[in-house]
Amino acid sequence: MTGVCASQMALTLLGGPNRLNPKNVHQRPTVALLCGPHVQGAQGISCGRHLANHDVHVILFLPNFVKMLESITNELSLFSKTQGQQVSSLKDLPSSPVDLVINCLDCPENAFLRDQPWYKAAVAWANQNRAPVLSIDPPVHEVEQGIDAKWSLALGLPLPLGEHAGRIYLCDIGIPQQVFQEVGISYHSPFGCKFVIPLHSA
Repeated sequence: MTGVCASQMALTLLGGPNRLNPKNVHQRPTVALLCGPHVQGAQGISCGRHLANHDVHVILFLPNFVKMLESITNELSLFSKTQGQQVSSLKDLPSSPVDLVINCLDCPENAFLRDQPWYKAAVAWANQNRAPVLSIDPPVHEVEQGIDAKWSLALGLPLPLGEHAGRIYLCDIGIPQQVFQEVGISYHSPFGCKFVIPLHSA
């Protein structure tokens, strides 16, 4: 669900039908996808697969790890069957600005990742590239954001995101009403006929 909703949002941010027209194959937008070795990274790879299926040129950065989560390896297997490009070295990312950077580097359970050289280098690349950034499931405001996002996509329920999160959107990831009740949350779906809604004031 996250991959589909994030890709729909990204396609809109890239210009929607004005930019992504089957007759206009010469101006394919380029998206750089920065992923870490966790569930959020797997969600990002899923998003990249859907974007590649819609004729977006996707460059996926994922550092090399000896052992990967099954969700990551499953998504990578599917991504490898698209026209998307996977790189594990930041020097293989474009030096010129891309159309959009999608940030899936962070994981709330693994704050230590921020101390890794690959993480710091990915943050530096994104800030230097100057492309607008969409963050998927960013950490809460207590955690300092390495990359300033123009937009952020929160999943299920909105968390207290800081000013670095930019404009915040909420994604319906299909959590049933009873699950909210079981954890003591009084919940009424705000989504109507949509799967992604804006939370910021217009």
